[in-house]
Amino acid sequence: MRAVALCTLLASAALAGCGGGGAVGSGGTGNGNTGVAIGTVNGFGSVIVDGVAYDDRNAPVVSEVAPGVDAISQVLLGDRVSVDYSTAGVASLVRVDTALSGPAATGVSAGRFSMLGQTVTVNTGAGSGPTTQFGGGYLQAADLQAGDAVDVHGLLVAQGGSYVVQATRIDKLAAPPAYLRVSGLVSALANGAPPGFALAGLTVDSTGATLLPSGTVLANGRAVTVLALPATLSNASGGTPRLQATQIRVFALQGGGLDDFVSGTVSQLDTQAHTLVLGALKVNDATAIVTPTGTPLANGQYVQVRGMVGSDGTLNAVSISIRDAESDNEAELHGNISAFDAVANRFTVRGVAVDASTASLQGCPATGLADGIYVEVHGSLAPAGVVAQTIQCENEPAGGTVERQGVASGVDLAAMQFTLTTQRGGVQTVAWTATTFFGGGTAQTMAGKSVEVQGSLVAGVLVATQIQIDD
Repeated sequence: MRAVALCTLLASAALAGCGGGGAVGSGGTGNGNTGVAIGTVNGFGSVIVDGVAYDDRNAPVVSEVAPGVDAISQVLLGDRVSVDYSTAGVASLVRVDTALSGPAATGVSAGRFSMLGQTVTVNTGAGSGPTTQFGGGYLQAADLQAGDAVDVHGLLVAQGGSYVVQATRIDKLAAPPAYLRVSGLVSALANGAPPGFALAGLTVDSTGATLLPSGTVLANGRAVTVLALPATLSNASGGTPRLQATQIRVFALQGGGLDDFVSGTVSQLDTQAHTLVLGALKVNDATAIVTPTGTPLANGQYVQVRGMVGSDGTLNAVSISIRDAESDNEAELHGNISAFDAVANRFTVRGVAVDASTASLQGCPATGLADGIYVEVHGSLAPAGVVAQTIQCENEPAGGTVERQGVASGVDLAAMQFTLTTQRGGVQTVAWTATTFFGGGTAQTMAGKSVEVQGSLVAGVLVATQIQIDD
C-alpha cells in the first residue's frame, strides 16, 4: 500500500507536516540548507520529476501507511512525490504522496468519477498536465469500477468555480487501505459541537482527531490531508459522505535556504499583481523568467516553478517552466530492457511498459533490440506506459542504476545478501539494505523465486534499491 501526504496535490507541502527534510534544488552544498522538489514523476534514470533528474540511489523512498507511520515504498510513473535535498541533484528522501485512497463511489463517465466526496478527472491531453497513468491491473479509465479500492495521485485544479483532483496516476489496490486518505481545501469550518469542516463534497468530523503540526490552527482555505478508519465512512441523507478523522495534517511550504521546485496547474492568474496560484500555493511571478521564451502564462497551464518561499508563505518565483508535450519530453527512461517482445516490439524499462513500434533507434545493434541492452528512451505518455519516439542504445553508466533478472538462491538474512543466477547463466551477488523495497514478497520468501533487481554496482556487488519477486 502506498500513501502519504497532501504535499504534492496542493503544491503547499510543509516539510514539518510531511515528515521533515528538504529536497533537490539549485546550488546545494550540504551546508545545512535544504529544499524540496514537489511534482510528478515522468521518468527514471535516477528519479525524474517534471523533467529534472535527482540521484536517488541513497535516498529512502517512503509513504505514510498509518497516522504518523512511514513505510518503505516504491516510486511509479505518474506518482506525485516530494524530493528532499541538501545538495543539488542529490535526493536525501523521496516521499510518495497519494492524494486519495479508498473506495471509488462511481465508475468513470465522461472522463471523471467520484470518491470520498471528491471529483476526480482523467487527463488525456498532455498540454494540460501529465497524461493519467493506470496500474495495479488497470490499463485504461474504463477498467475502474464503482467499489474498487484505489489510490489516486493528482493535482488540485480549479474548474467551474470549484476544484477537482486531476489524476496523474490511478492504481487499483489488491485490498482496501487500512486508512482512508482524502486531501483538499477546508471549507464550512465549524468550531462548535461537533467540530468539523468540508472537503468539497465530504463532511469531516474532527472530534478527537490529532492535528499536525502541533499548534496548527484550522481555517477555511487551508490545505489538509485527512486520515480516517474505513468503518467511519457513512452516507448521510441525500448521499453526502461523512467520515470521522483520526489525523489531520495542515500544510504550508516552508523555506529551507535553497530553491524549491513546485509543479501544478495555474489558476487565479493576475497579470497586474503578477501572481498566480498552484492548487493552494500563491506564487509571485513578478521577476520570473518564463520558458519557453515568449510564451505567455495562462490559467490551466501545467508549470514547474522554481523559487524561494517568503515569510508570508508566498513562493517568489525565479523561473517558471511551462510543461507541455510540444516543448518537453513527456517521458524519459534510462535502464536495461526486459520482457522484450519482438513481435509486438514492446518491452519494459524500470518496470515501465514501452511501445517501441514507431521508435527511431540510435546506436543499437544491427540485430535490433534485446533483453539486457541498456537504453535511453524518450517519448510520450500512454495510459499504461510510454510510447517511444527515440531509443538510444548505450553502455551501462558506471555507478548508475541497472536491472538484473534471474533466480534467487543462497539467501543470507543476517548478511542481507543472496546470489542471483541470471537468465543467461551468469552469477551476481546482490545485497539489500534497510531501505530496499521488496515487491511481491519478502527476503524470507524469495529463495528459489524469479526476481528482478534494480540497484547500482558497488565493488562488483549489486546493491538493490528495489527487488520484485515473482510467484
